[in-house]
Amino acid sequence: MKGKNLLFMLLAAVVFSLLTACGGDNAESEKNSSEAEENQEGKDQAANSEAEFNLQIGHIAPDEHSYTKGIEEFTKRVEEKTDGRVSFEIFGNGQLGGERDLIEQVQLGSLDMTVVTAGPLGNFVPEISVLEMPFLFRDVEHAYATLDGEIGKELMASIDEQGFKTLGIWENGMRHITNNVRPVTSPEDTKGLKMRTVENEIYTDTYRAIGSDPTPIAFPEVYTALQQGVIDGLDASYGVFYTPNLFEVQKYFSETGIYYAAAPAIMNTDTFASLPEDIQQIMVETGQEMAGVQRQMNLDMEDEQKQEIIEQGVEIVETEDIDMEAFRKAVEPVYEKYEEQYGDMIERIRNVE
Repeated sequence: MKGKNLLFMLLAAVVFSLLTACGGDNAESEKNSSEAEENQEGKDQAANSEAEFNLQIGHIAPDEHSYTKGIEEFTKRVEEKTDGRVSFEIFGNGQLGGERDLIEQVQLGSLDMTVVTAGPLGNFVPEISVLEMPFLFRDVEHAYATLDGEIGKELMASIDEQGFKTLGIWENGMRHITNNVRPVTSPEDTKGLKMRTVENEIYTDTYRAIGSDPTPIAFPEVYTALQQGVIDGLDASYGVFYTPNLFEVQKYFSETGIYYAAAPAIMNTDTFASLPEDIQQIMVETGQEMAGVQRQMNLDMEDEQKQEIIEQGVEIVETEDIDMEAFRKAVEPVYEKYEEQYGDMIERIRNVE
Protein backbone atom coordinates (compact mmCIF):
# COMPACT_ATOMS: atom_id res chain seq x y z
CA MET A 1 0.00 0.00 0.00
CA LYS A 2 2.82 2.32 0.84
CA GLY A 3 4.23 1.79 -2.64
CA LYS A 4 0.90 2.56 -4.24
CA ASN A 5 0.53 5.71 -2.16
CA LEU A 6 4.00 6.81 -3.11
CA LEU A 7 3.26 6.19 -6.81
CA PHE A 8 -0.01 8.10 -6.56
CA MET A 9 1.77 11.03 -4.91
CA LEU A 10 4.43 11.05 -7.62
CA LEU A 11 1.78 11.00 -10.38
CA ALA A 12 -0.14 13.81 -8.72
CA ALA A 13 3.02 15.85 -8.48
CA VAL A 14 3.74 15.31 -12.18
CA VAL A 15 0.16 16.27 -13.17
CA PHE A 16 0.28 19.34 -10.95
CA SER A 17 3.61 20.29 -12.45
CA LEU A 18 2.22 19.94 -15.98
CA LEU A 19 -0.90 21.93 -15.17
CA THR A 20 1.22 24.61 -13.58
CA ALA A 21 3.43 24.72 -16.66
CA CYS A 22 0.40 24.95 -18.96
CA GLY A 23 -1.10 27.62 -16.78
CA GLY A 24 2.16 29.45 -16.90
CA ASP A 25 2.21 29.21 -20.68
CA ASN A 26 -1.38 30.48 -20.86
CA ALA A 27 -0.64 33.25 -18.44
CA GLU A 28 2.47 34.15 -20.38
CA SER A 29 0.51 34.01 -23.64
CA GLU A 30 -2.23 36.20 -22.20
CA LYS A 31 0.40 38.55 -20.85
CA ASN A 32 2.11 38.76 -24.26
CA SER A 33 -1.23 39.24 -26.01
CA SER A 34 -2.19 41.96 -23.57
CA GLU A 35 1.16 43.65 -24.03
CA ALA A 36 0.78 43.46 -27.82
CA GLU A 37 -2.67 45.02 -27.59
CA GLU A 38 -1.35 47.73 -25.30
CA ASN A 39 1.54 48.37 -27.66
CA GLN A 40 -0.81 48.63 -30.65
CA GLU A 41 -3.17 50.86 -28.69
CA GLY A 42 -0.21 52.96 -27.72
CA LYS A 43 0.83 53.24 -31.36
CA ASP A 44 -2.71 54.22 -32.35
CA GLN A 45 -2.86 56.80 -29.59
CA ALA A 46 0.54 58.10 -30.65
CA ALA A 47 -0.70 58.42 -34.22
CA ASN A 48 -3.85 60.17 -33.05
CA SER A 49 -1.89 62.47 -30.78
CA GLU A 50 0.34 63.29 -33.73
CA ALA A 51 -2.81 64.29 -35.64
CA GLU A 52 -3.96 67.04 -33.32
CA PHE A 53 -7.20 67.50 -35.23
CA ASN A 54 -9.34 64.73 -36.70
CA LEU A 55 -12.04 66.01 -39.03
CA GLN A 56 -15.00 64.12 -40.47
CA ILE A 57 -16.21 64.72 -44.02
CA GLY A 58 -19.48 63.36 -45.39
CA HIS A 59 -20.74 63.39 -48.99
CA ILE A 60 -23.26 61.59 -51.20
CA ALA A 61 -21.07 60.62 -54.15
CA PRO A 62 -20.06 57.11 -55.27
CA ASP A 63 -16.39 56.11 -55.21
CA GLU A 64 -15.69 57.09 -58.84
CA HIS A 65 -17.34 60.52 -58.73
CA SER A 66 -15.29 63.73 -59.00
CA TYR A 67 -16.52 64.75 -55.51
CA THR A 68 -14.86 61.66 -54.09
CA LYS A 69 -11.66 62.14 -56.06
CA GLY A 70 -11.55 65.83 -55.13
CA ILE A 71 -12.12 65.18 -51.43
CA GLU A 72 -9.45 62.49 -51.39
CA GLU A 73 -6.96 64.87 -52.99
CA PHE A 74 -7.99 67.71 -50.67
CA THR A 75 -7.45 65.62 -47.54
CA LYS A 76 -4.12 64.34 -48.84
CA ARG A 77 -2.86 67.87 -49.49
CA VAL A 78 -4.02 69.20 -46.13
CA GLU A 79 -2.42 66.29 -44.26
CA GLU A 80 0.85 66.87 -46.12
CA LYS A 81 0.84 70.66 -45.64
CA THR A 82 0.13 70.32 -41.92
CA ASP A 83 2.77 67.58 -41.44
CA GLY A 84 0.10 65.20 -40.18
CA ARG A 85 -1.37 67.56 -37.58
CA VAL A 86 -4.74 67.19 -39.33
CA SER A 87 -6.30 63.86 -40.28
CA PHE A 88 -9.65 63.03 -41.87
CA GLU A 89 -12.39 60.42 -41.80
CA ILE A 90 -14.42 60.33 -45.02
CA PHE A 91 -17.99 59.03 -45.18
CA GLY A 92 -19.09 58.82 -48.82
CA ASN A 93 -21.87 57.15 -50.79
CA GLY A 94 -24.58 58.88 -48.77
CA GLN A 95 -23.66 56.96 -45.60
CA LEU A 96 -24.76 59.92 -43.48
CA GLY A 97 -27.83 60.78 -45.54
CA GLY A 98 -28.75 63.02 -48.45
CA GLU A 99 -27.35 66.48 -49.11
CA ARG A 100 -29.90 68.28 -46.95
CA ASP A 101 -29.05 65.92 -44.07
CA LEU A 102 -25.34 66.61 -44.52
CA ILE A 103 -25.86 70.39 -44.58
CA GLU A 104 -27.88 70.23 -41.36
CA GLN A 105 -25.21 68.09 -39.70
CA VAL A 106 -22.47 70.54 -40.66
CA GLN A 107 -24.53 73.52 -39.53
CA LEU A 108 -25.22 71.83 -36.16
CA GLY A 109 -21.60 70.68 -35.76
CA SER A 110 -22.22 66.92 -35.69
CA LEU A 111 -20.25 66.75 -38.99
CA ASP A 112 -17.22 68.88 -39.72
CA MET A 113 -17.32 69.25 -43.49
CA THR A 114 -19.16 68.38 -46.68
CA VAL A 115 -19.31 69.20 -50.39
CA VAL A 116 -22.87 69.75 -51.64
CA THR A 117 -24.62 71.22 -54.64
CA ALA A 118 -26.00 74.73 -54.34
CA GLY A 119 -29.59 73.51 -54.84
CA PRO A 120 -30.21 72.01 -51.38
CA LEU A 121 -27.88 74.56 -49.79
CA GLY A 122 -30.33 77.22 -50.96
CA ASN A 123 -32.75 76.06 -48.25
CA PHE A 124 -30.23 77.35 -45.69
CA VAL A 125 -28.67 80.19 -47.70
CA PRO A 126 -31.32 81.77 -49.98
CA GLU A 127 -28.77 83.96 -51.79
CA ILE A 128 -26.97 80.93 -53.25
CA SER A 129 -30.14 79.82 -55.04
CA VAL A 130 -29.55 82.39 -57.76
CA LEU A 131 -27.04 79.91 -59.20
CA GLU A 132 -29.92 77.48 -59.74
CA MET A 133 -31.81 79.71 -62.14
CA PRO A 134 -32.43 77.67 -65.31
CA PHE A 135 -30.23 78.25 -68.36
CA LEU A 136 -28.45 81.08 -66.51
CA PHE A 137 -24.89 80.22 -67.59
CA ARG A 138 -23.79 80.20 -71.21
CA ASP A 139 -21.23 77.46 -70.51
CA VAL A 140 -18.88 76.25 -67.78
CA GLU A 141 -16.34 78.98 -68.55
CA HIS A 142 -19.04 81.57 -67.83
CA ALA A 143 -19.80 79.78 -64.54
CA TYR A 144 -16.11 79.72 -63.55
CA ALA A 145 -15.63 83.42 -64.31
CA THR A 146 -18.66 84.19 -62.14
CA LEU A 147 -17.73 82.00 -59.19
CA ASP A 148 -14.06 82.96 -59.15
CA GLY A 149 -14.80 86.70 -59.25
CA GLU A 150 -16.54 89.23 -57.02
CA ILE A 151 -19.91 87.49 -57.28
CA GLY A 152 -18.41 84.25 -56.01
CA LYS A 153 -16.87 86.08 -53.02
CA GLU A 154 -20.21 87.66 -52.17
CA LEU A 155 -22.00 84.32 -52.35
CA MET A 156 -19.40 82.65 -50.14
CA ALA A 157 -19.84 85.45 -47.60
CA SER A 158 -23.60 84.76 -47.60
CA ILE A 159 -22.93 81.07 -46.92
CA ASP A 160 -20.59 81.95 -44.07
CA GLU A 161 -23.29 84.01 -42.35
CA GLN A 162 -25.36 80.85 -41.80
CA GLY A 163 -23.02 78.82 -39.59
CA PHE A 164 -20.59 77.66 -42.27
CA LYS A 165 -17.07 78.39 -43.47
CA THR A 166 -16.80 78.12 -47.25
CA LEU A 167 -13.48 76.68 -48.42
CA GLY A 168 -14.17 77.03 -52.14
CA ILE A 169 -16.80 76.43 -54.79
CA TRP A 170 -16.28 73.11 -56.56
CA GLU A 171 -18.69 71.66 -59.12
CA ASN A 172 -21.06 68.88 -60.01
CA GLY A 173 -21.09 70.05 -63.62
CA MET A 174 -23.72 71.08 -66.13
CA ARG A 175 -26.95 69.19 -65.51
CA HIS A 176 -29.02 67.72 -68.30
CA ILE A 177 -32.47 66.16 -68.60
CA THR A 178 -32.63 62.36 -68.58
CA ASN A 179 -35.70 60.13 -68.66
CA ASN A 180 -37.21 56.77 -69.59
CA VAL A 181 -40.11 57.90 -71.79
CA ARG A 182 -38.82 59.76 -74.86
CA PRO A 183 -35.89 61.78 -76.22
CA VAL A 184 -36.22 65.41 -75.10
CA THR A 185 -35.58 68.04 -77.77
CA SER A 186 -38.04 70.76 -76.63
CA PRO A 187 -40.32 71.64 -73.69
CA GLU A 188 -43.10 69.74 -75.44
CA ASP A 189 -41.20 66.51 -74.79
CA THR A 190 -41.01 67.12 -71.03
CA LYS A 191 -44.76 67.50 -70.50
CA GLY A 192 -46.15 64.98 -68.05
CA LEU A 193 -42.77 63.55 -67.07
CA LYS A 194 -42.32 62.81 -63.35
CA MET A 195 -38.94 64.41 -62.67
CA ARG A 196 -36.86 63.97 -59.56
CA THR A 197 -35.69 67.22 -58.06
CA VAL A 198 -33.97 68.43 -54.91
CA GLU A 199 -35.94 70.34 -52.27
CA ASN A 200 -35.52 73.76 -53.85
CA GLU A 201 -38.40 75.97 -54.96
CA ILE A 202 -36.61 77.24 -58.06
CA TYR A 203 -36.20 73.67 -59.28
CA THR A 204 -39.85 72.80 -58.72
CA ASP A 205 -40.99 76.05 -60.39
CA THR A 206 -38.74 75.32 -63.37
CA TYR A 207 -40.09 71.83 -63.91
CA ARG A 208 -43.65 73.06 -63.68
CA ALA A 209 -42.84 75.80 -66.20
CA ILE A 210 -41.75 73.20 -68.78
CA GLY A 211 -44.76 71.01 -68.05
CA SER A 212 -43.18 68.34 -65.84
CA ASP A 213 -44.22 66.98 -62.46
CA PRO A 214 -41.41 67.74 -59.95
CA THR A 215 -40.88 65.09 -57.27
CA PRO A 216 -38.35 65.84 -54.49
CA ILE A 217 -36.30 62.72 -53.66
CA ALA A 218 -32.98 62.41 -51.82
CA PHE A 219 -30.24 61.28 -54.19
CA PRO A 220 -29.43 57.97 -52.44
CA GLU A 221 -33.03 56.90 -53.23
CA VAL A 222 -33.01 57.91 -56.92
CA TYR A 223 -31.89 54.61 -58.46
CA THR A 224 -34.65 52.65 -56.74
CA ALA A 225 -37.24 55.34 -57.55
CA LEU A 226 -36.34 55.11 -61.25
CA GLN A 227 -36.32 51.32 -61.14
CA GLN A 228 -39.77 51.23 -59.58
CA GLY A 229 -41.26 53.91 -61.83
CA VAL A 230 -41.84 56.40 -59.01
CA ILE A 231 -40.15 58.95 -61.28
CA ASP A 232 -39.43 59.02 -65.01
CA GLY A 233 -36.20 60.98 -64.92
CA LEU A 234 -34.04 63.67 -63.37
CA ASP A 235 -31.52 66.37 -64.18
CA ALA A 236 -27.98 65.05 -63.94
CA SER A 237 -24.44 65.83 -64.96
CA TYR A 238 -22.55 63.07 -66.75
CA GLY A 239 -20.81 62.18 -63.49
CA VAL A 240 -24.06 62.01 -61.51
CA PHE A 241 -25.59 59.85 -64.23
CA TYR A 242 -22.66 57.50 -64.75
CA THR A 243 -21.12 56.78 -61.35
CA PRO A 244 -24.25 55.28 -59.72
CA ASN A 245 -25.05 53.34 -62.92
CA LEU A 246 -28.23 55.26 -63.72
CA PHE A 247 -27.75 54.15 -67.33
CA GLU A 248 -29.17 50.83 -66.13
CA VAL A 249 -32.53 52.48 -65.41
CA GLN A 250 -32.61 55.37 -67.92
CA LYS A 251 -32.89 55.42 -71.72
CA TYR A 252 -32.50 59.03 -72.85
CA PHE A 253 -29.99 61.77 -71.98
CA SER A 254 -30.56 65.25 -73.47
CA GLU A 255 -27.75 67.83 -73.22
CA THR A 256 -29.99 70.73 -72.19
CA GLY A 257 -27.65 72.28 -69.62
CA ILE A 258 -30.73 73.18 -67.61
CA TYR A 259 -28.59 74.08 -64.58
CA TYR A 260 -24.97 74.48 -63.67
CA ALA A 261 -24.44 72.68 -60.38
CA ALA A 262 -21.97 74.63 -58.28
CA ALA A 263 -20.79 72.67 -55.22
CA PRO A 264 -19.52 74.66 -52.23
CA ALA A 265 -17.10 72.91 -49.88
CA ILE A 266 -18.30 73.94 -46.44
CA MET A 267 -17.14 73.48 -42.84
CA ASN A 268 -18.85 74.06 -39.54
CA THR A 269 -17.85 77.57 -38.50
CA ASP A 270 -17.07 76.61 -34.88
CA THR A 271 -14.92 73.70 -36.00
CA PHE A 272 -13.03 76.01 -38.34
CA ALA A 273 -12.58 78.63 -35.60
CA SER A 274 -11.18 75.97 -33.25
CA LEU A 275 -8.24 75.33 -35.57
CA PRO A 276 -4.97 77.26 -35.20
CA GLU A 277 -4.58 80.16 -37.62
CA ASP A 278 -1.93 78.43 -39.71
CA ILE A 279 -4.18 75.41 -40.22
CA GLN A 280 -7.16 77.66 -40.99
CA GLN A 281 -5.10 79.29 -43.71
CA ILE A 282 -4.06 75.90 -45.12
CA MET A 283 -7.69 74.71 -45.16
CA VAL A 284 -8.87 77.80 -47.05
CA GLU A 285 -5.96 77.88 -49.48
CA THR A 286 -6.26 74.16 -50.23
CA GLY A 287 -10.04 74.33 -50.59
CA GLN A 288 -9.80 77.16 -53.09
CA GLU A 289 -6.93 75.61 -55.01
CA MET A 290 -8.90 72.35 -55.17
CA ALA A 291 -11.84 74.17 -56.77
CA GLY A 292 -9.84 74.42 -60.00
CA VAL A 293 -8.38 70.92 -59.63
CA GLN A 294 -11.72 69.24 -58.91
CA ARG A 295 -13.47 71.08 -61.75
CA GLN A 296 -10.85 69.87 -64.19
CA MET A 297 -11.15 66.35 -62.80
CA ASN A 298 -14.88 66.55 -63.44
CA LEU A 299 -14.47 67.79 -67.01
CA ASP A 300 -11.91 65.10 -67.85
CA MET A 301 -14.09 62.39 -66.37
CA GLU A 302 -17.18 63.60 -68.24
CA ASP A 303 -15.54 62.99 -71.63
CA GLU A 304 -14.96 59.35 -70.73
CA GLN A 305 -18.32 58.96 -69.02
CA LYS A 306 -20.20 60.17 -72.08
CA GLN A 307 -18.61 57.48 -74.23
CA GLU A 308 -19.31 54.82 -71.62
CA ILE A 309 -22.97 55.86 -71.42
CA ILE A 310 -23.32 55.62 -75.20
CA GLU A 311 -21.77 52.14 -75.09
CA GLN A 312 -24.34 51.17 -72.45
CA GLY A 313 -27.11 51.91 -74.97
CA VAL A 314 -28.34 55.27 -73.71
CA GLU A 315 -29.49 57.62 -76.49
CA ILE A 316 -27.69 60.96 -76.24
CA VAL A 317 -29.43 64.04 -77.67
CA GLU A 318 -26.71 66.59 -78.44
CA THR A 319 -27.16 70.28 -77.59
CA GLU A 320 -27.32 71.32 -81.26
CA ASP A 321 -30.38 69.08 -81.69
CA ILE A 322 -32.27 70.75 -78.84
CA ASP A 323 -34.51 73.82 -79.17
CA MET A 324 -32.73 75.82 -76.49
CA GLU A 325 -34.59 79.01 -77.33
CA ALA A 326 -37.92 77.27 -76.67
CA PHE A 327 -36.64 76.13 -73.27
CA ARG A 328 -35.47 79.63 -72.35
CA LYS A 329 -38.82 81.05 -73.33
CA ALA A 330 -40.66 78.39 -71.33
CA VAL A 331 -38.87 79.36 -68.10
CA GLU A 332 -39.46 83.10 -68.42
CA PRO A 333 -42.20 82.89 -65.73
CA VAL A 334 -39.56 81.59 -63.31
CA TYR A 335 -37.40 84.66 -63.93
CA GLU A 336 -40.43 86.90 -63.50
CA LYS A 337 -41.26 85.27 -60.17
CA TYR A 338 -37.74 85.80 -58.78
CA GLU A 339 -37.08 89.18 -60.38
CA GLU A 340 -37.47 91.08 -57.12
CA GLN A 341 -35.33 88.64 -55.17
CA TYR A 342 -32.51 88.00 -57.62
CA GLY A 343 -32.95 90.49 -60.47
CA ASP A 344 -29.81 92.53 -59.86
CA MET A 345 -27.62 89.45 -59.30
CA ILE A 346 -29.02 87.70 -62.38
CA GLU A 347 -28.17 90.74 -64.49
CA ARG A 348 -24.66 90.89 -63.04
CA ILE A 349 -24.10 87.20 -63.76
CA ARG A 350 -25.34 87.55 -67.33
CA ASN A 351 -22.90 90.43 -67.86
CA VAL A 352 -19.85 88.47 -66.66
CA GLU A 353 -17.40 87.98 -69.53
